[in-house]
Amino acid sequence: MPKNDSNLPKVLKDLRVAAWELPPAAIRQMHAHSHTEAQLCGLDAGLAILETNTGSWLCPPGRCMWIPSGMAHSLRSCGKISGWMLHMDAGLSDSLPEEPKVLAVNPLLKEVVRRITEWATQPGVTSARLRLVEVLQDEIAGASQVALHLRMPNDPALKRLAGRLAEAPDSAKNLSALAHEVGLSERSLFRNFQQETGLTPGQWRRQMQVLRSLELLADGQSVTETSLDVGYESTGAFIRAFRQVVGMTPATYAQQQRLGGPRSTFHILAPTQSPRRRLSSSTASAHSFEESTKFDERSDST
Repeated sequence: MPKNDSNLPKVLKDLRVAAWELPPAAIRQMHAHSHTEAQLCGLDAGLAILETNTGSWLCPPGRCMWIPSGMAHSLRSCGKISGWMLHMDAGLSDSLPEEPKVLAVNPLLKEVVRRITEWATQPGVTSARLRLVEVLQDEIAGASQVALHLRMPNDPALKRLAGRLAEAPDSAKNLSALAHEVGLSERSLFRNFQQETGLTPGQWRRQMQVLRSLELLADGQSVTETSLDVGYESTGAFIRAFRQVVGMTPATYAQQQRLGGPRSTFHILAPTQSPRRRLSSSTASAHSFEESTKFDERSDST
């Protein structure tokens, strides 16, 4: 939120939602924190990564990110991003998802958010605006989810194994060897890992590789380099896996990033180090509405 826009806190107080545009920037980053309000974030360009102690969510242009109130999370962007952010009073989000979600953006949801961004220019409560808030709630509740999420296991040994997979997506080690390194039998690994994450270790690894590739491509790396860096020996196999998860080829995704993305919406999520390393978790602290806007002001100049 721009520092000089004193109307946004008033809009949030009166109408229980407020939205504003994020100025174009190269990098945005926030360490672990939480908000008293729920958030809905959208980007027209770039990539957003959200990370909690239960997993990671990645959001490219054309999608939006739902973050529940009080949810401790880290945020990071890749590529030159632009887009918008919306805050919603926690009382309005009781019937909305209780964990982060990557959602599809339909034209109505996009237009509702655009209308809300205009309220700061002329604050005030009207019946039309209150009805629009109800439409916003309905559209978030009814939006389809997009499978750009990687759930982390809770078991310490499984978590160590997942961490090793994430730190070195191009590692040639097979899962049996990794299971032995963390003190698990192969049978226990496959049974317990799927119970905790909903995916087999192999499926989790492939999902992690595709999600990591989104980050590398958003930073301008070539499709061939990316496929090798995330552990694929065949570029063709990487393209097929990418298309299955993301719904487009990596080349199309990379081109959208270069051109500024499709004119749609979305926002961001997690670590602060190189793609091969994960952030260590830190203590989350609650932020006020004013404090949360610091995220918008930590961008590098373009």
